[in-house]
Amino acid sequence: MPLQIVVVGAGILGLTTALTLSEKVTDEHEIYVVAEYGPHDPKLNTTMSNFHEYTSPWAGAHFRPFPSANDQDKKEMKMTRDTLQYFAEVAARDPESSIRFVDGLEYLQDANDLYKKVGYGYSDGMNNFTRNNDLEGFVGFKYDTWVVNTIVYLGYIYRKLLFQQNVKFIHKKLDNLKQVIGMFKSPIIINCTGTGLQYDGGYDPQCYPIRGQTLLIKPPRSFKLDKTVTHQLRDGSWIFIIPRPLHGGVILGGTKQKNDSYTGVREEDTRHLIQLGNKYFPDLKKTNVITGESYFDVERVNVGLRPARVGGLNTSIEYHEGHPLVYKYIKTWFSY
Repeated sequence: MPLQIVVVGAGILGLTTALTLSEKVTDEHEIYVVAEYGPHDPKLNTTMSNFHEYTSPWAGAHFRPFPSANDQDKKEMKMTRDTLQYFAEVAARDPESSIRFVDGLEYLQDANDLYKKVGYGYSDGMNNFTRNNDLEGFVGFKYDTWVVNTIVYLGYIYRKLLFQQNVKFIHKKLDNLKQVIGMFKSPIIINCTGTGLQYDGGYDPQCYPIRGQTLLIKPPRSFKLDKTVTHQLRDGSWIFIIPRPLHGGVILGGTKQKNDSYTGVREEDTRHLIQLGNKYFPDLKKTNVITGESYFDVERVNVGLRPARVGGLNTSIEYHEGHPLVYKYIKTWFSY
């Protein structure tokens, strides 16, 4: 009997889940994506920047490994390496996806022992992983990693699903997952909503937002787009650059503000990023030919709310009225 697989949510997790399933099941089965926000929304602009509720386009995005502090970290580490391998294949096969492999440079001003000793999960599966102590006062590392232009990549997956994999999209806001049963005969529901929408309504109480503010910079022509660099500072703040391939500029970020749902631009955050950018990434600045002053050419200030969850991944399975409901939503920065 043909299956009706219904993915709820069209962020990076929902689209990737639909793509993975469509590549593994036979054509007799039907796959649907039901979501209010996503590339299928006719009101979404070309830069995917007019809905703060749609978080996936606001990501940088890049991959930074981390040493595993517990069993959950070890589980997630393996997933990140699967993604690393998959992205390498996609980058080689489909350059239009915007995935590129570059040098990843990471500097920690107050590194804990897990980093200093290169604990399990940090260097594992990372090509060309080395110590890189070229910045005084920091513990540094270097490795091969990926960067992606999130706007291009989301569109790439969407077009592949729509025109190649015959996945159907339904533009609809759901108040609860129970509504899906009324829309389909015998659905298998996969919950990829960023906020953890529940069967009877409401949201996963373990989920919370992490506000991120970044700057999209138009770099000078001399700026090399061959690396992503992150500084973790002693006071807990971060400053990083992520080149967005296919002429997407450079992300200068960023803030990580837990339980903060404010979607407006905070000028103090912008000033903070520019101050740190002046110190750590002066080569990202242009020079005014008339005054001789250097400046960051800011195209846009980005504000997004990263979905996060206490306890990390939710991969539980429930049954409602005989229909399986698979939860698949994730914590913080691991969506890509």
